[in-house]
Amino acid sequence: MILITKNKEPKEWTEYINTPGVDYQAIPELVQSLLKEQGYICAYCMRRIPTKDKIYKKDGVNFVYTNEDHRVEHIKSREQHNDLKLDYTNMVVCCPGHIGAQDHCDRLKGPKDISFSPIDKQFIETIRYSSNGEISSTNDVYNNEMKDVLNLNTELLRRNRFLMLTEVISQINSTCKKGKNWDKRTLELFLKKYSEKHSEKDEEGTKEKYYPYCGIIIWYLQKKLRTLG
Repeated sequence: MILITKNKEPKEWTEYINTPGVDYQAIPELVQSLLKEQGYICAYCMRRIPTKDKIYKKDGVNFVYTNEDHRVEHIKSREQHNDLKLDYTNMVVCCPGHIGAQDHCDRLKGPKDISFSPIDKQFIETIRYSSNGEISSTNDVYNNEMKDVLNLNTELLRRNRFLMLTEVISQINSTCKKGKNWDKRTLELFLKKYSEKHSEKDEEGTKEKYYPYCGIIIWYLQKKLRTLG
């Protein structure tokens, strides 16, 4: 995960929630605002969104696609916190939550609550990664929720983070002169690249996006920079 910086809620959402008698509904302007501020990656697993997931049938061969390409997630669930169901600061956007054979992120979380938030810097600072791409937290409660409530270490999610890290390490090795150790300037340039949004074209035009799974890269490079002093 990376720290999500919440922007001001879109005016269309302000107008919507100030309409007498309205209930929660993910209007398009709300979804677009969340996608933009998150750089089109899932708030929890950091996959690229929007995207549709495959749900395989019992034969393990045939599949259908999920009927959604994103999910608006209430960090504090609507079911348990009715007073927060229209609160923009309580909302993030997630992937459909079914990469591979297991549910994860909001699809698994459902009406349950978690005690951490991706908009909380102190929580983000507890996150760690292993060399095989596994995500964890130094806080036992957070760690158990990341594992049991969000299921963030499915085989494919862990593998994708590992492959992302491996690719970036290869890029750094190619950038540094042959036989030379990594230097602070090179690591800072790569950290800037993966910490910031970049312009990327898709079928809808040019958007400002984060790289998928960038959280593991940011953590790894920050750790390496600390060793250089």
